[in-house]
Formats: sequence, C-alpha cells, structure tokens
Amino acid sequence: MATVVLAMIFCTSNIIAQSNKKIEIPTTILTTFASKYPKATVKNWSMNNNEYTAKAKEGGHKYYATFDENGRWIKTVSKYNWPWKLSPVVRKAFYKSEYGAWHIYGVHIIETPSGEFYQVLIDNTNQPADALHQSVLTVNKVVEYKSTGEFIKEKGTNETSML
Repeated sequence: MATVVLAMIFCTSNIIAQSNKKIEIPTTILTTFASKYPKATVKNWSMNNNEYTAKAKEGGHKYYATFDENGRWIKTVSKYNWPWKLSPVVRKAFYKSEYGAWHIYGVHIIETPSGEFYQVLIDNTNQPADALHQSVLTVNKVVEYKSTGEFIKEKGTNETSML
C-alpha cells in the first residue's frame, strides 16, 4: 500500500513539475509582439507545433496573438460572448442567413495578415420544438464571414445530447 502511495506522489509531482515548466520565447518573437502590441500585458505564453501564442490583455481587451518560430505574426484571435461584437455588416449577413434565428453564444474576431474574419458560434436552442423534444438535441455550428459580410464556410458541426 505504501508503495502505491509513493508511486502516486512521484507521478503527481512529475506532472506538476512539467506543467510549471517555463517556455523559452525567442527574442525575435518577443520583439515582434512588443512592436505590434506595445501597451499589452502578457498573461502567459504557450507553444504548439512551433507556433507561439501570447494570451494578452490591453485596455480591458483580451486576445491571443500567435507567431511562427521566426517571429512572423500569424494571427490574433479575440473571443467574445456577446453577439453585439459582430460588425453591423456581418451581423446583417448572419441574420439574413439560414441560421438567422439560431442562438449566438460566442464570437471570435480573427485578424490575419491577409485580413479580418469572424467566426460566429451558434446553436439551435432558439428553434421551435414540441414539448416532448425540446432540449433533447442541440446542434452546434461555427459559421465564418469575411469582414465584408460575405459567407466563407460552415464548420465544426456536432450534435450533443442534452439528456
């Protein structure tokens, strides 16, 4: 029994030590970040597939800025829980779409070197259903729009049982 407890403590301490390991951010990335976001405060950095992402805040606005290993800016993602963060053009396009009656539970504004686009996170909880089927099955989708309001694509569909 004591051996099992010691093994569990050893494994747990290894996991904690690994999660606390600091990521070394290349100077080129730090320089690029500082020039692009001079007033930002970085909460933390993460690394995935040779891309470095800063979770940052500037003037009450939180975002995730991603850079490649050479310091080139890839994208910045701002996440909001409010549909009013959609630009008027994108909002109008969304409400005229086949998903216009769906519930918006999130908005991601994604800036890239080639331009800005919006991801609208939606579910069909606003869709009418009879009393026997209400909230039994919710469909979640992500629809993307260019900043001009042009529909790009629909992705990430899944069905989640609410039982």
